[in-house]
Amino acid sequence: MQHTFFKYHPSIWKVTGLLLLLFVLPASAIKEHKTEIDSLNRILSEHPSPCRSIPVLSRLAKLHEQKPEQVVYLKEQIKEAEKIDSIQAVYAALSEISVYYYNMKNGSDSLTYWAQQIDSITHKRNEYPDVLFRAKSLYCQDLLWSGNYEESMNRITDLYQLAVEKKQNYGLMRCSECLGQIYQAIRRDSDAVVAFQDGLDRLEQLGGDEETELRLISYQIESNLRTDAYEKTAGMLAAYKKLIDKLNELNATHNGLYVVNREYWLFYSFYTDLYLQENKLDKAKEALDMATRFEGSEFVEGDYACRVYLSVKSRYYAQTGNLSTALYYIDKLLEEKRLPEALLLKVDMLKKQGKQDEVLALYDEIDTYNTKRNDEMFLRQVNQLRTLHDINFEIALKEKIKNNQKQIRQERYQLIFFISLIIILIIILYILYIYIRRTQRLKNDLLQEKNTLLKSKEKLILETMRADEASYMKSSFIADMSHEIRTPLNAIAGFSELLIDEATESKEKKEYSAIIQNNTDLMLTLVNDVLDLSKMKTGDMSFNLQKVPLAECCQKALDSIRQSVHEGVALTFNPAPEQVIIKTDVMRLQQLFTNLLDNAIKFTEKGEINLAYSLEADRKQVRITVTDTGTGIPPEIQEEIFKRFKKQDDSKAGTGLGLPICYYIAEHLSGPGKIFLDTSYTAGARFVFIHPCETDVPVI
Repeated sequence: MQHTFFKYHPSIWKVTGLLLLLFVLPASAIKEHKTEIDSLNRILSEHPSPCRSIPVLSRLAKLHEQKPEQVVYLKEQIKEAEKIDSIQAVYAALSEISVYYYNMKNGSDSLTYWAQQIDSITHKRNEYPDVLFRAKSLYCQDLLWSGNYEESMNRITDLYQLAVEKKQNYGLMRCSECLGQIYQAIRRDSDAVVAFQDGLDRLEQLGGDEETELRLISYQIESNLRTDAYEKTAGMLAAYKKLIDKLNELNATHNGLYVVNREYWLFYSFYTDLYLQENKLDKAKEALDMATRFEGSEFVEGDYACRVYLSVKSRYYAQTGNLSTALYYIDKLLEEKRLPEALLLKVDMLKKQGKQDEVLALYDEIDTYNTKRNDEMFLRQVNQLRTLHDINFEIALKEKIKNNQKQIRQERYQLIFFISLIIILIIILYILYIYIRRTQRLKNDLLQEKNTLLKSKEKLILETMRADEASYMKSSFIADMSHEIRTPLNAIAGFSELLIDEATESKEKKEYSAIIQNNTDLMLTLVNDVLDLSKMKTGDMSFNLQKVPLAECCQKALDSIRQSVHEGVALTFNPAPEQVIIKTDVMRLQQLFTNLLDNAIKFTEKGEINLAYSLEADRKQVRITVTDTGTGIPPEIQEEIFKRFKKQDDSKAGTGLGLPICYYIAEHLSGPGKIFLDTSYTAGARFVFIHPCETDVPVI
C-alpha cells in the first residue's frame, strides 16, 4: 500500500460529529442496526465527497464490529482519507483494524502486518500518535498470549523506552497495561495491581475513557482476587459496577453503543470468585446465577469473560462437591485456553477421584509451562523492565514534585501579585472615593446654593406677582370702595339737605330719614367687611361656640335681609322636619348666611331665593343650601369666587369680600372644603355649607 504524507482536515471531524448526532439516537427512533446500515449504504451509493463518506464508513465499521465487513469499511475509509490528505481519518481506521486482528483468533500475522504499516507511516511523518502505541502494545500482548515471552518483553521494553523518551502519556498508559499483564502471567499479582493502577492514573490524566477504564479495573480485580485482598476487591467491584451502570444508561441514548452485557457477565463472575474464596457458598450461588443470565455475551471468540465464567463455575461445583459437573466446565475452559490455574484445578479434582495417571500427565504440562514462564532470561527482562518502570516512575515523581514546587512558587508569586494589585486597587478606590465624595459635596453645596437662589428668585417673582396683584386689588378695592361709599354719602348728603329744608313736609322727612338710615347701614356694612377681612388676615377673629337651634339662626338671617329682596322675588325657607342643634358661633354663622343671601339678592331679579337645610346620611352633619334663580356664575370664574375682591359683575354694588368672608368662617366652623358652589345646579346659583350637628338635643 502506498502511503503519502497527510495534513489535518477539520471538516471531516465536523461532519463526523454531525453524523454521530444523527445516528446516535434513542432505540425508539432506530430499532434495529439493519435500518441504520441501510440508511448509511444509501448515502454511500450516492458517491458522496470524502468529507461526507469518511464518517459514514466509520459508523458502518462500528456497526460491523469484529465482523469481516468491518475491515472492508475501514480500508475504504483509508482510501477516502488519502484523497484529501486527512491523517486523522487514516490513523483512526488503522487503530480499529489493529484491534480487529488482535481480537480475532489466528489474527497474529495480520496484526503484525498492520502494526508495521502504522510504524512505517508514523516514521515517515516523524510522529508518535496514540495509534502507534496502541497497535504496538496489542502486538506485544499477542506475543505474550502466544507464549513468546522473550520477544514480548523485548518489544514492550523498546515501546516503554520510546514512550518515556517522547513523553507520550497514552503510550505510557498502554505500557503499564502490558507490564501488568506480564506480571499476571508470571503470577506477580501484587506488582500487577500497581502497574494497572499506574495505567488508570495515566488514563485519568488523559481525560478518561470508559472502555479502557473497565478493562484495566477488571485486570486489577483479577490480580486482587489472587492476593486475597478481599476488602480492596469489594471496593474495586463497586467502582466497576458503577461504571458499567453508567455505560448502560448511555446506551439508552447511544443505540447500544457499549457492550455492557459482557461486562455484567464478568462482574458477577468476579463476585462469584470473591464469595468462593470467602467460602460464602450461598452468596456465590446468587452471584453465579446472575452471571449465568449474561452467559453467551462474548465479544470475540475465546473472550476473557467466558474464561473467567467457566473457571468460577467449575470451582463452585468443585467446592459444593459436584466433581463431575466441575470437570465438565474445567474441560470446556481448557478447550478455550490451557492455563496453569485451570490445569491445577483439574489436578485437584482428579486427585479426589483417584485418577493418578491423568494427574501425572497434567503435572508434566504444568512443569513445561512453569519452565517456560520462569525462564531466567525472561525473568531478567521482566526485572529490567520493572527497574526501568521504577526509574521512570521516580523521574516522573521528581519531575512532578519539581513541577508542583514550580507551580507553588508561581501560585505564590501570583498570590503576592494579586494581593499587591488588590491593595493598589483599594488605595485607588479610596482616593477615588475621597475625590468623588468631595466633588459630590461641592456639587451638592453648589446645587443647594443654586436651589436657594432659584427659590429666592421664585419667591421674589411670587412676591412681585403678589405685590402686583395686591396693588391691583388695592387699586380696584379703593375704586370700588370709593364708588360704594360715594353713593350712600351722596344720598346721605342730599337727603340731609332736604331734611333740613323748611319746605319739606313731615311725611317726606320720615322717608328721607329712612333713606339716610339705609345708606348709613350700607356704609357700616362696608366698613365691617373691611375690618373682618383685616382680622382674618391677622388671625384676630374670635369664635364663641354654643349650641343653638339651626332653624332659629336661619330665620334671623332671613328677617335681616327680607326688606332688600327685589319685588317679584320669593324668599322661601325649607328646614328639616326634625329639630337640628348645632354648636356654632351664632354671630359668625348669621354673618355667613347674610352674605350668601345678599349675594343671591344682588343677582336675582325674579324667581326665588331659597334657604334650606337637611341632615346627611350619617345624621352627624347638616347640609345648608342657599339657592337662587338669578344669573348664575359663569364657569370660567367658578373656581375663583371665594378669592378676595373677586366680583362676578363689576356693575353690581359690593366689594367682592362677602364670599371670602363666608369661606373663612366656614373653614373655622366646619373645616376646609365645607363650603362650595354646587356646579350641577344650572338654574341660577347654589351654595352648599356642611356643618356638624346634633338632633333632638335640648339647648342649654
